[in-house]
Amino acid sequence: MCLKLDKKLALCVFVCGNFATTSVFSADWQVTKSLTVSEVYTDNVDLTHDNKKSEFITTVTPGISVQGSGARANVSLNGSIEANSLDGEGDAINPRLGADADAELLEDFLYIDASINIIQNSVDAFRPSGINTLSNTGNTTNTYNYQISPYITQRYKGIAEVVGRYTYNNQLNSNNNASDSNSQNFELNVNSGDDFQRLTWGASVNYKDSGSDNTNSELLSTDVSLGYRFNRTWSVNSSVGIESNDFESTRSENDGSQWSLSTIWTPNNRTSLNIGYGDRFFGSVPTLDFSHRSRRSLLTAGYSRELTDSATLLSQQSAFQTTDAFGNPIDPITGDPLSLANSTINITEGLFINEVFELSYTLTGRRSSVTIGGSHSVQIYEDGRADETLEEYNISVDRRLSSRLTLDAGYTYSQQERSGVADAFRPSQALIEAHQYNLGLTRKIGVDSNLKFTYYFTDSESDDLANDYQENRLQLSVTTKL
Repeated sequence: MCLKLDKKLALCVFVCGNFATTSVFSADWQVTKSLTVSEVYTDNVDLTHDNKKSEFITTVTPGISVQGSGARANVSLNGSIEANSLDGEGDAINPRLGADADAELLEDFLYIDASINIIQNSVDAFRPSGINTLSNTGNTTNTYNYQISPYITQRYKGIAEVVGRYTYNNQLNSNNNASDSNSQNFELNVNSGDDFQRLTWGASVNYKDSGSDNTNSELLSTDVSLGYRFNRTWSVNSSVGIESNDFESTRSENDGSQWSLSTIWTPNNRTSLNIGYGDRFFGSVPTLDFSHRSRRSLLTAGYSRELTDSATLLSQQSAFQTTDAFGNPIDPITGDPLSLANSTINITEGLFINEVFELSYTLTGRRSSVTIGGSHSVQIYEDGRADETLEEYNISVDRRLSSRLTLDAGYTYSQQERSGVADAFRPSQALIEAHQYNLGLTRKIGVDSNLKFTYYFTDSESDDLANDYQENRLQLSVTTKL
């Protein structure tokens, strides 16, 4: 464990050093600092069915937000460190960081992107983990993910644009039951230039080499694409290619041809629909991406079926919510204890086919907003492990009662089901259903402070009685800008 923490510290210093070097070019800075002190009471800190143990937990969480922008570089950093008095298996110190930087190193030719994220996750979706880091389950981890990606671009007047990119990603976990991983990805894309308005074309080569504690994979694909825009409303895209892959699988072959065809409909700047179909070595690949926006509402829907792994999904997480559903910036500091960013992805090794459908609707008024959402995911492991179905549906309501008082309430239903062949680590059958409720009041104090009180109730049922539990949780916190 000490070695892993030392590695994480070295990585943080390395990437932050890159940010510092890049920031020399930045001209405009915005810095916001905050401090949150909270007291939490839970009547079941171990999340057990029997022998419940109550506990008072004190947390102190300083936070900082840094935004820098210049002619050739940009830096965005949001971070906090939660220190808590939790006894037992939980971490006493939980850092959270979301930092991104980009820079133009050689004008119109050489660029670099870099990022580092530190996020709290559950390890196994089929075991209790709680709503945040303040539970004694041994089923949570601090995930340290950093990525650096230099790339070059070359434009040939209006005829073509060439982009070559290299990406290195490294992921470490504080929990020894969660695997570490690293990957490197090479991409070369040649696409049509601005002279091609109606007929567009492209060609690409993509190679990814991934490794974790016990598994490795290599994915190689090449394809050519052709698109045509009929008018401002309708267009079509198509691609054909081949792929050659090497990874652990029950299939006789992981190679073959691939193709896709999609139609894009954009009747106006508020509505878009992209629907398509394709085929790869593992079967059909339908796609759906729909969005409709009005002045006060937003409806989105999406469907995808792709080959991926848990490390890739975790690397796409956001440490903080910095915008609302409409893309407007919001304060990422909420005053809540650090929530678990993920409860429906098992941090495990090996590739799987991830079939996901997501739906969300947001309605806002002068004083209220309502969001309803849901997701359904089926994960089919290539090495023959039991398939997993993960569902989550939620509704949240915010209501401004006065200029200083705000009410928020929410409900989430989640279900995780495993069915198939047992392996050395997991049984062939498992089912967990959970209901989570929350109700909170936030009172603004002065100009830069607020007081927040929140009640949480969780009812989790499992086919394994040891994973059944109920919990009542109360939280009182004070947040102030420094």
